[in-house]
Amino acid sequence: MRRRYAKTVHPRGLLRSLLDWARGRDQRLLRGGPGQPLLLMSYPSGQEDVARELEAAYLHTLPGLLDGIAAPYRPMLAALPPLVVVLLRPSNVCGCLGHHHLAGLESGLARRLAADLGEAVGEIDLAYENIRRWQPQPISSLAAAGAGDSLPRLHFHAALLTVLLHELEHLAFADHPERQVRRASDSFYAALMRELLRSERGIAYGMEDC
Repeated sequence: MRRRYAKTVHPRGLLRSLLDWARGRDQRLLRGGPGQPLLLMSYPSGQEDVARELEAAYLHTLPGLLDGIAAPYRPMLAALPPLVVVLLRPSNVCGCLGHHHLAGLESGLARRLAADLGEAVGEIDLAYENIRRWQPQPISSLAAAGAGDSLPRLHFHAALLTVLLHELEHLAFADHPERQVRRASDSFYAALMRELLRSERGIAYGMEDC
């Protein structure tokens, strides 16, 4: 999933790569509700806050939405492999918010799991710092300025779940064009932000509600 507005991207330096290697990575298995595949998160050690945010979005927020604004994603979730590896990294060299990994191009972790389990294992990656800075609807966000300090946290929660579902849809349905998937993602993000802001702060999101 690419940013809406292109920006200059600088490849990660050698020092950043060495730090990532030295810190190592942790894993956490997410067991979702009915119709949700298992997600194995792999994330840099020390980034428990990001892992917990994605865990809350997938295990708590999404199941509560599946009968409402997330209902269109049910067929996609059912079409995924039983296990999907989610590689969390601060950023991607290309500037993308995430990718779905084509068959044969998965990481060593996903390939080992597929060999051990004897079945297909999907894989995506999410660039969480890029997602944190992502501004899909800046005008609507300005209209929700009354949320104060809660807005960045709620945005990150909604954005993580939105990009996760975006890349999972590409993984499940490789023939779906980017424009179609993006349109669904934009609608989902706006609906989720309205839900989060109304339930937590009792305020509106979007110019149409002002």
